[in-house]
Amino acid sequence: MPSASQVLPVHIVWDWNGTLLDDLDHMVDAVSACQEAIGEPPVDSATYRHRHCLPGRAFHDRLCERPVTDAEWPIITSSFAEHMAARTPPLRAGAARLLESVARRKHTQSLLSLTDDPQLRREVEQTGLTRVFERIDGRHEPGTAKSVALEQHLRALGERDRRRVVLIGDTRDDARAAMACGIRVVLHSGGFEPAEHLRTAGAPVVHSLDAAVRLAIERSPRPRQPGLVDDEVDQRR
Repeated sequence: MPSASQVLPVHIVWDWNGTLLDDLDHMVDAVSACQEAIGEPPVDSATYRHRHCLPGRAFHDRLCERPVTDAEWPIITSSFAEHMAARTPPLRAGAARLLESVARRKHTQSLLSLTDDPQLRREVEQTGLTRVFERIDGRHEPGTAKSVALEQHLRALGERDRRRVVLIGDTRDDARAAMACGIRVVLHSGGFEPAEHLRTAGAPVVHSLDAAVRLAIERSPRPRQPGLVDDEVDQRR
């Protein structure tokens, strides 16, 4: 990564679940419990990743291979909320060190998630990372799209030059939201969707958070330092 003197500051908007959190197993358990609560079979991690989509109701439609009924949906949302409230957030290995390193280099960071806002804030507090983020926003209204939440987040930050902003996430929905809001995006392949799905989003795909940060900084709108190559970037997109 270039030194702080060689780069202009960027602002990184981090996704939470599947990105800073290594919580695929948690989500598989929660979604399986939701499925079983409505009489459907549980899912495994491969099924979860290959069928993952947003919004959540469409995801359960895919898993059930039928539309979820209006009577079943409250059961699903209640079961999911119960599982999330009981968990301890599993921060991805090296994430805390990386966030601190980004802050020391004078780049700014914020957090945006479609996790309910009170739950998100509790989880961030549990990881001890609250102070790292300039702003933390979870979901305030059911069904809010990531693109809408991201636009609100950016406006609240007061960021006028969106060329210097990059979203780091783990789903195609993250990519669509970033593109809709006119910011860059880097996708991490270790989260909720496999790399072959992420490559269809038209965004860089990387295999570690360190690689995502390097790419976010190196590809900001300024002359790049010659000879820097990120060999972890998946160029098949």
